[in-house]
Amino acid sequence: MRQIIWLVLFALAITTFQSLVMTYAPSSNAAAAGWQVIMMSSGKKETYTTWSTSARLSKFASPGTTSFPSATETSTGATSRTTIGSGEGVYAAFFRQTGITKVAFVDTSTTSLDPTAHTNYLIFDLVESSGSESFYAILKRLDNYMSTATSFSNNDTVWGSSSVINYTAGTNGYSGTLSASGGTGFKTTTAGSKVAATPSKFAVWGINRDSDNDQQTFVAYTGDLNVGKSDVWRGDDPYETFWSYWGGDMHSNTQSQRIGATYVQTTPGVPTNASWASDVYLLAYSTPNDVATTTNLPTLSSTPTKSTMTNLSVGVSAEGKVTFYANNKFIP
Repeated sequence: MRQIIWLVLFALAITTFQSLVMTYAPSSNAAAAGWQVIMMSSGKKETYTTWSTSARLSKFASPGTTSFPSATETSTGATSRTTIGSGEGVYAAFFRQTGITKVAFVDTSTTSLDPTAHTNYLIFDLVESSGSESFYAILKRLDNYMSTATSFSNNDTVWGSSSVINYTAGTNGYSGTLSASGGTGFKTTTAGSKVAATPSKFAVWGINRDSDNDQQTFVAYTGDLNVGKSDVWRGDDPYETFWSYWGGDMHSNTQSQRIGATYVQTTPGVPTNASWASDVYLLAYSTPNDVATTTNLPTLSSTPTKSTMTNLSVGVSAEGKVTFYANNKFIP
C-alpha cells in the first residue's frame, strides 16, 4: 500500500464542495496490456563450456552457478531493463511480475509490447497462473527443493502433470500450448535430422523422459517430453527446441544437476542449428490492474476557498496517476 500525499491548490473559489472523485490510470512504467519483458537473448546459444566465465553470465542471473539463488535486480542490472531495446539479459519483470497466464516470444521488428505487432511471434496460453510468484521465484523454489530432496534423476514416474509452478515431464509435460503465431522465422532446430517446425509447447521447467532424462527451463519446443528427443534435449543444440534459458542432463543426482549449482549444459538463446540467428525476447502476460482500490478517501470539514492549500492523504493499491475532480471540475 503506497501512501500518496496530494497537495491541492484550488485555483477557483468553490462555494460548495459537493464531491471528490478520484480516477486511476496505470503508471507509466507498467507494461501495455499486461505484457512485460522477462528476458532477451542475442542470437545463438553460447557453448556451455565457456559459460562460467562469460560476460553475459550475470546479466542472465547466473543460471548454472551457485550465484543463481541469490541473484537480484541489482546484481543482474535488470532494474534498468524494462522495455524492448534495453539490452540482453533478464529484465525487471523476471523478478517482479506475478499472476502470469501467458508467455510470448517476439522479434525486434517493433518495440511494441503487443506480441501480434511483431513480424515473428509465438504466444502460449499457460495451463495455470504463476500465482503470487514471479518466474524467478518459481525457479529458485524448485532449485531449492532439488538441493535437499531425494534425487529424482532418471525417474520416469514423477512430475507427469502439466504445470507452471512445478516440474513437468512425459506426455503431459508442458506449461502452456501455442495459441497464436506469426511469421515464419521462429522454428525449431534441425539437429538430429529433425524437421524445423513451429514450437507447439512451452515449459517453465520441463523434464524429458526419453533415454536417461534431460531438463530445460523457459523452453519452446515441439513433440512431447516422453519420446522423440533421445538423450539430446540439452547442450548447444537440443532436439526439437526453438529457445530455452538453461538446461542439462538429469541422469545422476538432481541435488547437483540443477540451475543453482555449478552445472550447465544449455545456455540462453536459440540452438545452433535453428534458422533464427537474431535477438529473441521472452514476454509474459498478467491481467492488468486498471482500477486502484482506495482507502481512507478524505472528506473536508470546511469549504475550500481560493488560494487555500489542503493536504489530502489517499491510500491506493497500485502505483499510478491519480486525478481529482471537485464539482465536476478538474483539480490540477
